[in-house]
Order: sequence, then C-alpha cells, then structure tokens
Amino acid sequence: MELKYGRENHSADVLVIGGGIGGLTAAVSIKEKYPELNVLIVEKQTTGYSGKANKGGGVLQYFDLKRIKPEDFVAYHVNTIGCFLGDQDLMATYVSMNNHMFDKLVEWGAKIPKREDGSYAVIPTGPMTAIIGVDLDITLKMRQTAEKMGVKILDKISITDLLTSDGKIAGAVGFSLLNGKFYTFNAGAVVLATGSQNFRIGPMWSSGRGDGIAAAYRAGAEMRNAEFGNFAQLVKVRSHEEVVYGENAMYNKMDVHVTKNFRTGPEPDISSTAIEEWYRQMSSNMGPITLKIERPSGGGLSGMWDRPYGQKFWQLNSEAADKVDTDMEVCPMLIGEQSPVKTDHSMMTTIPGLYAVGDVSYCGSAAPGAVPAPPGRNRGSGILNAVFAGIMCSESAAETAKKAELLAIDDKQLDALAERLYAPLSREKGVKAKDVVRYVQKAVGPMEQSVYMNKYRMEIALRYIDIAKGLVPKLQADDFHELLNCHEAEAAVLSAEMLFKAALLRKESRGWFLREDYPETDNKNWLKWIIVKKQGDNMILTTEDVPYEKWAVKPDL
Repeated sequence: MELKYGRENHSADVLVIGGGIGGLTAAVSIKEKYPELNVLIVEKQTTGYSGKANKGGGVLQYFDLKRIKPEDFVAYHVNTIGCFLGDQDLMATYVSMNNHMFDKLVEWGAKIPKREDGSYAVIPTGPMTAIIGVDLDITLKMRQTAEKMGVKILDKISITDLLTSDGKIAGAVGFSLLNGKFYTFNAGAVVLATGSQNFRIGPMWSSGRGDGIAAAYRAGAEMRNAEFGNFAQLVKVRSHEEVVYGENAMYNKMDVHVTKNFRTGPEPDISSTAIEEWYRQMSSNMGPITLKIERPSGGGLSGMWDRPYGQKFWQLNSEAADKVDTDMEVCPMLIGEQSPVKTDHSMMTTIPGLYAVGDVSYCGSAAPGAVPAPPGRNRGSGILNAVFAGIMCSESAAETAKKAELLAIDDKQLDALAERLYAPLSREKGVKAKDVVRYVQKAVGPMEQSVYMNKYRMEIALRYIDIAKGLVPKLQADDFHELLNCHEAEAAVLSAEMLFKAALLRKESRGWFLREDYPETDNKNWLKWIIVKKQGDNMILTTEDVPYEKWAVKPDL
C-alpha cells in the first residue's frame, strides 16, 4: 500500500506504549534488571508531561508495615471496598511492596517530603492507611532517569493498533502528529501504559482517552470489570473544582444534613451512595446540595508538604476557582476511570507477550475488586498502582523479550490497519470527533444513567451510544490532530458500549456498583467477573467465577 505521508520502521526488544508514570516505571525497571535490552517508549504527547500523575493531587498511599500486616489490610479492603470481587493475593503483594516502591521512587528522582527525623511526612486518612505528597515533576525526573539508563523515547507518535502474529504480540502501528508519517514497531514484548477511559468530562482527568483499551480490544485481548468505569466525584457547580471528602458535609435546601442518610460510620473515601443521595435529594426537589465545610484555599493538600514544582499549579487552580465559586453548591461529575484490560499477576494480558500496566488495567487486574480505578476509594493508590504494575511486569516482559524472535508482520494486516488509520483524512465530508464524543457524554454523564443505574435508564444511554457508533464510520479530519481526535472518539464509543452492556448484565449492587432495580448484593449468583471480548464484529460478554475458595477472606453464601 502506498502511504501518502511516508513510512518509518522501528524494532525493539520491549516496546512501551505511553510515557506516563506506568510506562516510565516499566521501562526503568526493565533496564535496571536487563541493561542490555533495547527498550523504547512511544508517547503520543511528551514523555514526562503525559498521563495523570503530574496533573492531580500528587499523593501516594502509605502503609506503616511495622504496624500493619498486608493480610489485615486485605481483609479490611475485601469487606469495605472490594466486596469479594478483588484478587486478594495481588492486593497483598501491592501492600507488602509499599515501602519498597517509595524507596525506588526516591532512587529514580522523585521528591517525597520527609520530617526532620528522616521519616516520610505522612498524614493518616483511615484506620489503616495514610497519604504523602509527591511533587508534580515526578514523571520529568523519571524521564531523566530513563534516558540516563539508555531507554529510547519517541514523542508525538500516536499508536492506533497492535500487531499480532499467530495470536502473539508482534508490535504496533501509529502515526506522527507532526507530519502524519506511518510508523511500524516490531517488538518481542509490548507494555501498554496508555491510561484509563475518562470520557473527556472532568478537565483534570481528560488525558485518559481509552485509546489503548480500544487497541487491546481490537487485537483480541479480553476485558474484565468494564462496568466499573463510572467513578464520579463531588465538584463545585461553577468551577468544577473537586471537593475531596466533601460527601461528609452534604446539606439540602432545608438545611438538613443528608450525609447521615447514607453514611453510618467512617468511610475511606467517597462512595457511590453519596451520588445516589444527591440524585434522590434533587429528584425530590430538595436541592441544591451544599457543603458546610471551611472552603479550602491555596490548593488544598498542596500546602501540607514542600512541593515547589506543583505549588504554582495548585495556587493558580485554587485562585481561579475562588473567582467563580460564590458558595459551596456541589454536584457529582463523572470522571470515569474505566481500566478493564485483563491481566495476570505479571500484568500480561490474554495476548501472549502483551502487558498492560497502570490505569489501563487497574480493574482488569482484579486487584481492587468492586470499585473503579484510582482513587478507587483509596487516596494515593493511583500513582502507586501504576508504579506497582510497572515493577510487576518488568521481569516477565524482559524474559519474554529475551526469548522471543521478532515475529514477521503480515503485509495484509499492515495495509488494513493503515487504511483504517487514515480513513478520516480521506473523507471530504463527515462528522467531527467532538460531535461523536458529545453523544457519548450524553450517555455516561448523567448520574442516573452511569452511577445510580437501572435497566430503563441504561437502555436510554445505549441509544445515545448506538447513534455515536453509527457516526464513527463518518468521522472526518482535516489535519493530524483531528485525526487523533477521531481515533480517541472511536475509543470512547467502544468504552461506553462495554460499560453499559456489562452493567446491564450484572444484576446486583456491589461495592461502588449500584443498580436501583437490583439493590442487594447477590453472592449466590454474582461472585463473578464479567469478561468482554471481540469476536468478529461482535462484542461478546461472558462471566468467570471469582475463585474465592483459594483466598483467606471468604464471603457469606
């Protein structure tokens, strides 16, 4: 196939797709263990500036392992958060590696505040957990470390599809955002670190576009826990600034403290029941809902630790919000955090040689159970989960790459993927990506369709998805950045479709997942994971029994 914008071919022992915290951790960890391996990071924006680790609160989850045993936290998590849908062994490994991960981050250049006695400056957040701040230049420091170790980096290249050969990973294809050139990558192992699907609603999380999820799905990888892609957070109505722990002080228009309607004791973080209560109050004409707390200023948590790089960001963000927020009226905003790529304990997907780390596979790994991706009702688990997964995949990915011969790439497969990649540029007329995304947002945005669900409302949402799906073949782009938007819009449609189809299948309420028409947890019939997989042109949903018999904490049946 003749390519209008040219072609460039690359090969590597390990190809890492995504230059955020997860991808950088995987690349650095592999290079530490096997410096002779050729490790290549490909990032659609700029490695070190991409992802979400450098755009949020910058907090890490901390466990005092001298006081807390991993098995004790697992028991707490299973009963309070994961609700018996989580992989207890993987969660125990995550907790046991907590202090090791802190030490590695410091070694890789991250600035983590300490007290005068040398201990980390932690703040307790629950009966077993604490948080500590990390400065927002963490990924820039890690990029510098990766480059010093010999990791190669290619920026401004968007990966659109994965290459397979005889059911195994062979590499990936993409295009340059600068000149449109077609890129092929041949690799012995591929690490997918492209982030979650956030549906472009919350500005702080909008970098999660789900394109890696879509690429893995099209390549034949299984998805797990796709229905847990519906995280929402209370935000100020006018500025959309997040109000962490605001659910503790919710009042209706009659000045009634409505938090007590859904919360009877301490909780680790926001629960979907807070969203349900907001919906019930508003539906009963008891809104608006306001918070009676001291309004945070100066960036909230930012003032608690010495983090100079991020301080200006938090200060500017807070000042901008203060200009428009004249009160503390709040509403829920969908953040999404869908992360369904299924992995084993080495973070390998169901495609041999393909690994998935961080927010692309948080729920797919099954570690957190019945809760969306970070914060997953555990503040600070987002960055550390990505670090954890990056470390966990490194040994297996390196061994796979060492043993693998680069697989031949089928020219017919390449031609088909190139034609699909550039299709929006070839259309003189069509629809724009933003119009497709708006239909997706009409489906996922309303809380009564995505968080406090029932069959009727989810079917309404799927009608919007069907409209968006019908528009995907008509997507049209005038330049390479619009071409990127087109592929991201297609990924949003796919993610939303699997979210609602999986949610319709799960006929119970469990953990974060709430169905108005099935309000009880059903351990008899639904101690199951929902698996989503592409079969031909169809999306197939099946179930897999949760193997709770082999774990220490068992449910009541």
